Amino acid sequence: MLALFNTFDDATEELMRSLAAADVAITPVVIQYDGDLPDAALCPFVTYTGIERKGDPLFFDEVPVPAWCEIRQGRNIYGEIRRDGYVIGRINYEANSFRQVESVDWLLPDQTLGHTDHYDRYGNHYSTTYYSSGVAYQTVYRGPGEWEIEVNHVSRVVTMRSRHGLLTFQTLTDFVSHFLDDQQLADDRVLINSLSYPLFVMRKRAAEPDVTLFWQEAMPGDVPGNMAMELERPRALGRVVFFDERLQRKVAARYPHTALDITYLSHLGQFADKHGYDPRRTFTLTNTDEIPGLVELLEAFPDVTFSVAALTLMSEKLHDSARKYANLTLSPAINHKRIREELDKASIYLDINAGAHVLDVVKAAYYLNLVVLAPTAYAKAPDHSRTFSTTDELKAYLSAVVASPQGRTRALDELHRQHGPLSTPADYRRLFA
Repeated sequence: MLALFNTFDDATEELMRSLAAADVAITPVVIQYDGDLPDAALCPFVTYTGIERKGDPLFFDEVPVPAWCEIRQGRNIYGEIRRDGYVIGRINYEANSFRQVESVDWLLPDQTLGHTDHYDRYGNHYSTTYYSSGVAYQTVYRGPGEWEIEVNHVSRVVTMRSRHGLLTFQTLTDFVSHFLDDQQLADDRVLINSLSYPLFVMRKRAAEPDVTLFWQEAMPGDVPGNMAMELERPRALGRVVFFDERLQRKVAARYPHTALDITYLSHLGQFADKHGYDPRRTFTLTNTDEIPGLVELLEAFPDVTFSVAALTLMSEKLHDSARKYANLTLSPAINHKRIREELDKASIYLDINAGAHVLDVVKAAYYLNLVVLAPTAYAKAPDHSRTFSTTDELKAYLSAVVASPQGRTRALDELHRQHGPLSTPADYRRLFA
């Protein structure tokens, strides 16, 4: 079965994990290349340019720079490339990483953006985006392979060039459709998880509406336009699978006469069988000393250990708190091995820091069977945590979690079922029977 994804993002990774757990065989194709790709997946930009998926991420001080330039890392969230005291480039980092390079913005003399070099998780410089007056007009993908690919962001034309030929496609949809034919990929059974290019491609190719859409996003307003069109008059879709039962019911009530099968499945969580943890120990990984509510928690739960770690050194603000509160444990400059050790020791993960998500630790804690709690304002992965509007609400819930083993068990069950009942591998297999 063909699985056509727009990007390899968190939602796609989670869907692929669920399908693998259910032993549902797929041929995954990811349309856009943003620097990461599962080993089993195909991508037209990677296949045609020959981008090699091996090697290590580029660290910030390894970025190739012109002569007489220096790389500096100050208090900004990005690095700077300077020459003669002037900033000529900015180094942007991968999310949830420690200074692993995602892209480098090169600035013109007037400090406007000239072009951006993109780097993948293997350290390859795989594409460059060019700008005019701050607006992207073209991205060029290059690798050791035969083809160079140009995407014109104004005309939407995709051009493939090599020493032996030139191919032009009026849209990315046409380009992807060509790729599926060129790779001889069967598309009689297809699943997608996006209403953008995967849907556009299948509208172009589907002989009849039979595509399965997995909907993994929130729906704060009305039903998205492309979904509404399919619900009213199917052109590609035959089924919509929601990962939130509340959304499934909402859409089913809104379109009671649709020809589409509207159903629900949960993600198949592969949770660790956790042993040897301290039921009264919490863990937080942070990249900032702004941790709202920490002092209140320390004072409210003197017999609970609050372990806080960072990949870098910590500020005096946190060290002052550690000297004042015996139940606060700090781990500055922690490495990956020790992060795992902290997760294994803890019973609860508190996503309470005001900074960015570090190393996808919230999702890791969720699958390692920790009770994940977060203030709504700071939740990095709300689908994988119980969220609370106020610190008082969080404190009350935490009190029930640490009170007894039964309290923790109830909290885990509520966490895992917050979007609906748990599905089984057999439920997935029946869907595609």
